[in-house]
Amino acid sequence: TNILSRINFVKMNEKQYIIGNDNSKNETPEQAIPTTVTLTSEDYGAATIRAKVSPRASLTSEDYGAATIRAEFKSYQSILPKPHKLLQQQHSPETLRAMLSDSKVEIPRFLKNEYEDGIKPHHALCCMLLDDTARYVPKETAGELFFSWMIKAFSLGLLQRQRNLPAEIIREQFNRVAHAIPSDLVTPEDLRKNIRSSGRPIPNFFLDPENDKQFPPHIAMLVVLLDGEEESDYMGHIIYTTAWFLLSFVALILRLVLEVIGGAGAIWGGSEVFYLRNAENAEQCRAASIAVGVFCFIRFVVLNAPQHEDEGDILGPAGPWSLRVPARMRAVTEHPFHLFARARRLKKTNKEEDMDHDNMSVY
Repeated sequence: TNILSRINFVKMNEKQYIIGNDNSKNETPEQAIPTTVTLTSEDYGAATIRAKVSPRASLTSEDYGAATIRAEFKSYQSILPKPHKLLQQQHSPETLRAMLSDSKVEIPRFLKNEYEDGIKPHHALCCMLLDDTARYVPKETAGELFFSWMIKAFSLGLLQRQRNLPAEIIREQFNRVAHAIPSDLVTPEDLRKNIRSSGRPIPNFFLDPENDKQFPPHIAMLVVLLDGEEESDYMGHIIYTTAWFLLSFVALILRLVLEVIGGAGAIWGGSEVFYLRNAENAEQCRAASIAVGVFCFIRFVVLNAPQHEDEGDILGPAGPWSLRVPARMRAVTEHPFHLFARARRLKKTNKEEDMDHDNMSVY
């Protein structure tokens, strides 16, 4: 059996306390009696080591891994709102607990409070996504593969097809930082610090709650679980895809006309309005108009070309579906090109690849 961690706990007045929980406030380390507990890979793979405060409590291993999370999800799957509604309304844990309680359904442990034998949502999310990373295979149709090839070919390999479905974006953001997920259970603050020190952007579901781009980890958890049961398939329906494709294409053409052709035309038309252009200098005015048009086109490319920092941010915290329709239309018309393509993902270093392998073996 692999020994993965040893947790110290204190014994005081016939009560045992587990040290290391981010919400435990009753510990008195100066009275602690060091004790070690050995955890197996199965115990730790569940990522559910938590603090218990009760008379004569004892530390026990708990089996709450990714398989258990998916199994209990079956009991409340039909009660949940659609994935885009979860992202747009961002139901609080209290709201979801009330919704499940009204339907007489057992509340999942990542939505329970600490005193109810609950676990932290970001712990459960890390556990599930690390397991998901090893087993998830993206599904792409022949049309999507062809579109991906066209984008790579025309951009000389600098761009790739955009992912617009929330679950795909959540997995993508997590995969970028999987190597930085610590093997120990840590507080959200320490998790963000660890990811930041790795030089990678913090996934939006791990951001500080005060950040405008943040959406709660329990919402990310439910969206991924719903996607695993094909509850997100309607987002990729041909009608929705075609409608938003046409909107973004028209918006892109309009921006090209206004920002590039309009700039060049302004020089040509303005020179005539102010009687600066005549038959003798028409060619010079034409050259000036073209030069301005070239500069306008360079500006257009700089403003609209996807950047690595844009993924999952410009079109919404988890893509366009995380925004309500009016806000989604505004985001798409402001950044139409981002609905088609995104910057190619930065390659991982050898160190990051090794850390990914280590994390997979732990979880």
